[in-house]
Amino acid sequence: MQLKKLVAILPFWFVSYSQAHSLWVNALPAAGGQSTIELGYGDEFPTAEAIPEDRLHIFAPAQLIGKDGDLMLKPGKENYQFVTEKPLAKGSYAAIAIYKPTYWSKNKAGWQQQSRTEMPDALYCERASMFGKTIVNIDGATETAVISQPQGLQLEIIPLANPATIKPGQPLPIQVLYDGKPLKNADVTATFAGFGDQHEHHGHTHSHAKAFLNQTDGKGKVNVYPLKAGYWVVETEHKLPYVDKAKCDESVLLSTLTFTISE
Repeated sequence: MQLKKLVAILPFWFVSYSQAHSLWVNALPAAGGQSTIELGYGDEFPTAEAIPEDRLHIFAPAQLIGKDGDLMLKPGKENYQFVTEKPLAKGSYAAIAIYKPTYWSKNKAGWQQQSRTEMPDALYCERASMFGKTIVNIDGATETAVISQPQGLQLEIIPLANPATIKPGQPLPIQVLYDGKPLKNADVTATFAGFGDQHEHHGHTHSHAKAFLNQTDGKGKVNVYPLKAGYWVVETEHKLPYVDKAKCDESVLLSTLTFTISE
């Protein structure tokens, strides 16, 4: 039996460089009934912001998946936005963001998008990959056929129920997969927009507190308990030694799932 863990103020800092920024997905209504999919990249969840030009190449175009497969998206007004070509039909969809595998190395001069091969004096190197997913329910849909199916992400959080059917305090079952297989003993955190202490960093206000922490079981499953209505993000990270130590030290993967819990 999974035990819920509510942490009043749980500091949770990622020690790796890439995870100083996280990746998540927002889905917003747009003019004319269309929907806007946002790539949220930063550390001010849920606010999406412009992606730096020197990192745009890292991001794949957003995907939106419905019961009939991938839907066409076109670039939006901002470089982190993608818009549906027409209003979405009633149903439940999965929107996906991918931060492609990228080497980050640090030497005494700082961080660069390089491996140890390119930065021989690196003190540390990681190959970072990130994945984000959100659930889009149109016209009151509560389907699970699409959202509870794996979408082939290397590190993936799968909701086993539609969050639209979950009320505050009820468990939302999820499963974490790595390379398509259940990932056991994975730390899973969750928080909602506006939760936690704030602090100033380089002129910006950030929060690193989490409202929930638990680990997956032997089948990669865990119940997340959203104890308050709001916009939630579930997060998990997986680290493993890099296969070629001469090139890099670690592979670091991060995956998120965002959804809304209503009263």
